[in-house]
Amino acid sequence: MSNRWRMAFVAVMLGLAELAPANDSPAEPVRLTLAEAIELALAHNRDLARGTLDVESSEMALRSARESVRGLQLTPDGSAGWGPDGEDWRAGFRAQATASPGTRVGVSAAARQIEVDGSSRFRRGEVQVEISQPLFRNFGSIVRNEPVAASTDSLRTVRRVWERDRSALVVRVVELYEELVLLRFQIESDEAFAARLDRLWALADARERLGRTSRTEVMRMDLQRGEAAVRLETGRSRLAIQFQEFANLLGQPIESMFRLQPPELLDLNVPDPERALGVALSERTDYAQALQDIESSDRQWRLARRALLPDLRLTARRSVFGEGDDWSQAGRLEEDDWFVGLTGDVNLNVRGAWLDAKRSELDVDSRRQAAEIVRHRLALEVNSAVATYRRTRAELELAIRNRELAANRAELARALFEAGRASADTVSDAEADFLSAELTALSAQREASLSAYRLLHALGTLVPAPRELLMREGRI
Repeated sequence: MSNRWRMAFVAVMLGLAELAPANDSPAEPVRLTLAEAIELALAHNRDLARGTLDVESSEMALRSARESVRGLQLTPDGSAGWGPDGEDWRAGFRAQATASPGTRVGVSAAARQIEVDGSSRFRRGEVQVEISQPLFRNFGSIVRNEPVAASTDSLRTVRRVWERDRSALVVRVVELYEELVLLRFQIESDEAFAARLDRLWALADARERLGRTSRTEVMRMDLQRGEAAVRLETGRSRLAIQFQEFANLLGQPIESMFRLQPPELLDLNVPDPERALGVALSERTDYAQALQDIESSDRQWRLARRALLPDLRLTARRSVFGEGDDWSQAGRLEEDDWFVGLTGDVNLNVRGAWLDAKRSELDVDSRRQAAEIVRHRLALEVNSAVATYRRTRAELELAIRNRELAANRAELARALFEAGRASADTVSDAEADFLSAELTALSAQREASLSAYRLLHALGTLVPAPRELLMREGRI
């Protein structure tokens, strides 16, 4: 066999290998209900998982702030060195803790030895207790616990955003789920429409040869067949892309396939607008965040006013110690010393502190205005969601009725056309109207389902937030 024929033979065999079906059959689509899809998304959505890390980071920051506010310090203290006169070393330990009002209690114990050339050694043992209490500016738990309060506010803010993201994710899952169900039904409807048109076109084409139907009617029906084929191709392409997006939303590999079950319509007992707004104001985390901002700014205003007061500290200290040439004398602790007094830092120029207090007061008013803006925005959202829910339910009833009428008309037109008592235009019009009415009913079904979930999202009850993240207006 020549080289040229050998190369041709190899090319043919490679081509056959490429055309041969793979041994691995595609994975069977997973049956998935809407509730299961929501559960998967809440557990595995990647964006939501990143928000979980933000929450955990804020929790760690709060724990760190609590530890710093405790003010518990256990400090070893020691030094050793040599100078021109001899050696000097010191060893000790200090413990300190701070109470909520800012009271700081410290206990220390130390031993010291000084050795001077040509002289006897000097040894000293000492135990000291010191209590310090801030007055005026830094007195009280509001100052002491500010790091914890600020970290708590930050954690609640992050958690509220995460809870709202969870609710929005559920709405997005429902949107894509309903979109996939709608696309599947559209494709099935277009396939059935195309099959009916093929059969009717064949009958019209045969009648056209007999002169019983005009050529224009046959060409129109053929055009409708082409349009149905285009819709089918478009729908199938959209379905494949939407499935990938849906899988990614659920946190699954994008090649995952699902067999979706059409969900039941949620039947909600819609309250009147005033009650619905009341539910939203008590359940929405974004409004709770607006109320927390008022509370936080009010706390900052009170702290800013504290800065106008003098910074004084009352300190009491008592020491017992012993000194001598050997450690037995140093350890007797027969001597004592004490001190009680005031220390302070008073800045007579308080204009900067006064301006800070004034700015904080303005910030409180600004936060109240922001909360009022959020309140009105929620009212608009809730009213719109309620109106949309009622409208889509009414439209669904009309769409179902119109679909039944269009189906009856199309069935009658087909029967009359097959009996030779109606024109091809009549039956093609009836088929087109039936397809349009069917797609309109499917779309109305989707919108009615989505409007229920969007209403619950607007009320804040779709994924209820923990009660500790919600606030009442009476608290501010």
